[in-house]
Amino acid sequence: MLNLTPEEIKKLVKDKYGEVAKNPCAVFNFPVGRAFALKVGYPKEALDKLPQSLYESFTGANNPQPFVELKEGEAVLDLGCGAGLDLYFYAKAASQRGSGLAFNIAKAAGEKGKVYGLDISEAMVEKARKNMELTGIKNVEVKAGHSDNLPFADNFFDLVASNGIYNLSPDKEAVMREVFRVLKTGGRTVFCEIVLKNALSEEERKNANDWFRCIGGALVEADFLALMEKVGFKNIEVISKCRNARTGHPSAICANIRAYR
Repeated sequence: MLNLTPEEIKKLVKDKYGEVAKNPCAVFNFPVGRAFALKVGYPKEALDKLPQSLYESFTGANNPQPFVELKEGEAVLDLGCGAGLDLYFYAKAASQRGSGLAFNIAKAAGEKGKVYGLDISEAMVEKARKNMELTGIKNVEVKAGHSDNLPFADNFFDLVASNGIYNLSPDKEAVMREVFRVLKTGGRTVFCEIVLKNALSEEERKNANDWFRCIGGALVEADFLALMEKVGFKNIEVISKCRNARTGHPSAICANIRAYR
């Protein structure tokens, strides 16, 4: 992977996750689908009510929903939205307080808010659009595009969320700068990301399979946070850290992070 250009890496990512969209039951070297979604905290009671197509291609790093704290009427971007599982909850889910679920949102964006999804894979975008139709979601718009060149105006979003996209991006600083640009002043980014306790060997970083496991392209945690500060983010907070099915490498952890413009 170290010998590939950024455009070549992005094409590999696009093709791989296009395959996940089209054939989610195929064998991949990273977790995909409902069983993984359950393991990282998406509630069974909620998934049981959804069409299979909404969760069968799920490949995130964790469950960002408990950390986003959406307010009614907010403009939200789900960066790397995949087939739309997080999109659905951002747009639709109501408060789960008192339900005993490991899933708690104060409010969703609601009918007054607007949720946008962006994914590098046209196959994922098509699937996400169909899933929004299947579930009757009206306040979502899904686009195909690259995270390092967002097709949105400056100061557009109250929240930019993501679920394991930085480690797949060859130019993480460019992605962070784009997220910073499209956020309103005082807006926030909340996301789940695989980071490392220690740097990987060059051999591990060369391995394409490790890249798709969200390991080969991951940064050491301190370097990741320093890069966020460099592009201008303030009040950067690692809300929590955990290990899950996406953190098979001994150096990998999943960090749930919040920061403000």
